[in-house]
Parts: sequence; C-alpha cells; structure tokens
Amino acid sequence: MFPSANSSQRAAGSLSTPSAASTRRKVALKPGHSPLDWAALTSKTPKHKLRGVAPSTPPAAFVQVPKSELKLHKTQDDCWTCINGKVFNITPYVDFHPGGVDEIMKCAGRDGTALFKKYHSWVNPDRLLESCMIGVIKPGDE
Repeated sequence: MFPSANSSQRAAGSLSTPSAASTRRKVALKPGHSPLDWAALTSKTPKHKLRGVAPSTPPAAFVQVPKSELKLHKTQDDCWTCINGKVFNITPYVDFHPGGVDEIMKCAGRDGTALFKKYHSWVNPDRLLESCMIGVIKPGDE
C-alpha cells in the first residue's frame, strides 16, 4: 500500500503516530519570499552581490576560505555557512528559509552540513545556493 502506514505522505489519522516531518515547525514567510521569488531574485541579481564580494573577486571555485573567516560571519546581516566543503553567503537567503530565521541561524558561521542533511536530504544545496557560493573551505582547515 502506498504510501506506507507511517509515511509522512499519509494524512495523520487516529491510528497513525506523528512523524518527524509532520511535527516540524514551519513559519509563514513574508510576502515576496516564496521559493519562486528566490529563484527570480537569483536569476536577476548579479552573482557578486549575492556572494557579498567585489565584482573582481575570482570565481568561487578558486577562493579558499579559512575556517577562522567563516566563524566571523554569524549574524543575520552577515551570515555564511559551509555545506559539503563549500562556503555560502546565506545572508540574502535567510528570510526565504521555510523554517524561519531562527532555524537557519543555527548554521551561521559554521559547518551546517550535518543539519542540512538531517532536515533537507532531498535538496541540492549547490543548486539552491549556487549564486551565493563564496568559495571552498581551505584544504586542511576542515
């Protein structure tokens, strides 16, 4: 039978127990902050602005970010995270996060790979945040 009895895809009934997916806290996003709005923003905004760098900065694949630098960017107005060894400026994305600002700030200034995989295993961070990639963690600094 599809979906299975304990699947998060099945409507919760009196016989089923709530799953982690059905108990997750979602927040109402501000108008203009839907996933489609994020896609429109990233397609229209120059990459250097989303990356938070000067226009002359080399492409992200060539920028090495020391972990000490990542740790400095942990406020809502200046927020970086590392996912799978890649450093992203998530400042422009904070208000678009479906779980709310408080949830995404748990990754601010640090490696958010484990949290990202725990709650978003089906999401490709490289695609979602490709325009916000600053660089890669400096080798030997992980």
